Amino acid sequence: MATTLALIFLTASTGSLTAAQQEIVKQADQRLLAPCCYSQAVGEHMSAEAAQMRQEIEDMAASGESEAAIIAHYKAQYGERVLVVPDGGTGRVLFILPLAALILHSTIFLWALRQMVRAGGRPSARADQEELERLRREFSEVIDRELRDMA
Repeated sequence: MATTLALIFLTASTGSLTAAQQEIVKQADQRLLAPCCYSQAVGEHMSAEAAQMRQEIEDMAASGESEAAIIAHYKAQYGERVLVVPDGGTGRVLFILPLAALILHSTIFLWALRQMVRAGGRPSARADQEELERLRREFSEVIDRELRDMA
Protein backbone atom coordinates (compact mmCIF):
# COMPACT_ATOMS: atom_id res chain seq x y z
CA MET A 1 0.00 0.00 0.00
CA ALA A 2 2.78 2.42 0.92
CA THR A 3 4.69 1.53 -2.25
CA THR A 4 1.60 2.19 -4.38
CA LEU A 5 1.05 5.57 -2.73
CA ALA A 6 4.71 6.43 -3.23
CA LEU A 7 4.45 5.51 -6.91
CA ILE A 8 1.32 7.62 -7.35
CA PHE A 9 3.00 10.53 -5.59
CA LEU A 10 6.17 10.21 -7.67
CA THR A 11 4.34 9.91 -10.98
CA ALA A 12 1.96 12.75 -10.32
CA SER A 13 2.76 15.63 -12.63
CA THR A 14 3.62 18.95 -11.10
CA GLY A 15 1.25 20.59 -13.56
CA SER A 16 3.17 23.85 -13.38
CA LEU A 17 5.57 23.08 -16.21
CA THR A 18 5.59 25.31 -19.26
CA ALA A 19 5.35 23.83 -22.75
CA ALA A 20 9.12 24.19 -23.19
CA GLN A 21 9.77 22.44 -19.88
CA GLN A 22 7.33 19.67 -20.75
CA GLU A 23 9.24 19.18 -24.02
CA ILE A 24 12.52 18.96 -22.08
CA VAL A 25 10.98 16.31 -19.80
CA LYS A 26 9.63 14.38 -22.80
CA GLN A 27 13.01 14.42 -24.59
CA ALA A 28 14.93 13.41 -21.46
CA ASP A 29 12.44 10.60 -20.75
CA GLN A 30 13.08 9.24 -24.25
CA ARG A 31 16.88 9.57 -24.15
CA LEU A 32 17.51 7.96 -20.75
CA LEU A 33 17.21 4.28 -19.81
CA ALA A 34 15.69 3.14 -16.55
CA PRO A 35 18.69 2.34 -14.30
CA CYS A 36 17.02 -0.70 -12.72
CA CYS A 37 17.44 -2.91 -15.79
CA TYR A 38 18.63 -0.70 -18.70
CA SER A 39 16.02 -2.22 -21.03
CA GLN A 40 13.48 0.57 -21.60
CA ALA A 41 13.42 4.33 -21.69
CA VAL A 42 12.46 6.07 -18.45
CA GLY A 43 9.26 7.40 -20.02
CA GLU A 44 8.07 3.85 -20.84
CA HIS A 45 9.39 1.74 -17.98
CA MET A 46 7.04 0.90 -15.13
CA SER A 47 9.22 0.57 -12.07
CA ALA A 48 9.69 2.56 -8.91
CA GLU A 49 13.17 3.61 -10.03
CA ALA A 50 11.87 4.88 -13.37
CA ALA A 51 8.99 6.72 -11.68
CA GLN A 52 11.45 8.37 -9.28
CA MET A 53 13.71 9.32 -12.16
CA ARG A 54 10.75 10.83 -14.09
CA GLN A 55 9.90 12.92 -11.04
CA GLU A 56 13.52 14.06 -10.69
CA ILE A 57 13.59 15.02 -14.37
CA GLU A 58 10.38 17.05 -13.94
CA ASP A 59 11.83 18.77 -10.88
CA MET A 60 15.06 19.62 -12.73
CA ALA A 61 13.12 20.95 -15.72
CA ALA A 62 10.89 23.01 -13.40
CA SER A 63 13.98 24.53 -11.79
CA GLY A 64 15.23 25.66 -15.20
CA GLU A 65 17.70 22.90 -16.10
CA SER A 66 18.21 22.26 -19.81
CA GLU A 67 17.86 18.85 -21.41
CA ALA A 68 21.64 18.69 -21.86
CA ALA A 69 22.18 19.43 -18.16
CA ILE A 70 19.69 16.74 -17.14
CA ILE A 71 21.34 14.20 -19.44
CA ALA A 72 24.80 15.19 -18.14
CA HIS A 73 23.59 14.74 -14.55
CA TYR A 74 22.46 11.17 -15.20
CA LYS A 75 25.54 10.36 -17.27
CA ALA A 76 27.68 11.45 -14.33
CA GLN A 77 25.58 9.37 -11.96
CA TYR A 78 25.20 6.16 -14.02
CA GLY A 79 27.70 6.46 -16.87
CA GLU A 80 27.15 6.16 -20.64
CA ARG A 81 25.03 3.07 -20.10
CA VAL A 82 22.07 5.19 -19.01
CA LEU A 83 21.70 6.64 -22.53
CA VAL A 84 19.33 4.98 -25.01
CA VAL A 85 21.72 5.96 -27.82
CA PRO A 86 25.32 6.51 -26.73
CA ASP A 87 26.90 9.85 -27.55
CA GLY A 88 29.67 10.36 -30.08
CA GLY A 89 31.32 7.68 -32.14
CA THR A 90 29.75 4.76 -30.28
CA GLY A 91 26.25 5.87 -31.22
CA ARG A 92 27.22 6.30 -34.86
CA VAL A 93 28.84 2.87 -34.94
CA LEU A 94 25.73 1.29 -33.43
CA PHE A 95 23.62 2.71 -36.27
CA ILE A 96 26.11 2.19 -39.11
CA LEU A 97 27.31 -1.32 -38.20
CA PRO A 98 24.02 -3.16 -38.95
CA LEU A 99 23.67 -1.34 -42.27
CA ALA A 100 27.26 -2.12 -43.24
CA ALA A 101 26.79 -5.78 -42.24
CA LEU A 102 23.60 -5.98 -44.32
CA ILE A 103 25.33 -4.54 -47.37
CA LEU A 104 28.36 -6.82 -46.95
CA HIS A 105 26.32 -9.97 -46.48
CA SER A 106 23.99 -9.09 -49.37
CA THR A 107 26.99 -8.56 -51.64
CA ILE A 108 28.54 -11.89 -50.63
CA PHE A 109 25.20 -13.68 -51.07
CA LEU A 110 24.62 -12.21 -54.52
CA TRP A 111 28.20 -13.03 -55.59
CA ALA A 112 27.83 -16.65 -54.39
CA LEU A 113 24.43 -16.96 -56.09
CA ARG A 114 25.86 -15.62 -59.31
CA GLN A 115 28.77 -18.10 -59.16
CA MET A 116 26.36 -21.00 -58.62
CA VAL A 117 24.19 -19.92 -61.57
CA ARG A 118 27.24 -19.58 -63.81
CA ALA A 119 28.59 -22.99 -62.82
CA GLY A 120 25.30 -24.83 -63.19
CA GLY A 121 23.77 -22.93 -66.06
CA ARG A 122 26.47 -23.02 -68.76
CA PRO A 123 28.61 -26.09 -69.38
CA SER A 124 32.10 -25.48 -70.65
CA ALA A 125 32.93 -25.65 -74.38
CA ARG A 126 34.84 -28.90 -73.84
CA ALA A 127 31.83 -30.52 -72.22
CA ASP A 128 29.68 -29.37 -75.15
CA GLN A 129 32.14 -30.91 -77.62
CA GLU A 130 32.27 -34.21 -75.71
CA GLU A 131 28.47 -34.41 -75.61
CA LEU A 132 28.28 -33.73 -79.35
CA GLU A 133 30.81 -36.52 -80.06
CA ARG A 134 28.86 -38.96 -77.88
CA LEU A 135 25.62 -38.19 -79.73
CA ARG A 136 27.37 -38.62 -83.12
CA ARG A 137 28.70 -42.07 -82.06
CA GLU A 138 25.26 -43.18 -80.84
CA PHE A 139 23.64 -41.91 -84.04
CA SER A 140 26.25 -43.70 -86.17
CA GLU A 141 25.73 -46.96 -84.23
CA VAL A 142 21.95 -46.75 -84.74
CA ILE A 143 22.38 -46.11 -88.49
CA ASP A 144 24.90 -48.99 -88.83
CA ARG A 145 22.59 -51.38 -86.94
CA GLU A 146 19.60 -50.45 -89.10
CA LEU A 147 21.64 -50.83 -92.31
CA ARG A 148 22.79 -54.33 -91.21
CA ASP A 149 19.20 -55.29 -90.38
CA MET A 150 18.05 -54.21 -93.86
CA ALA A 151 20.69 -56.27 -95.67
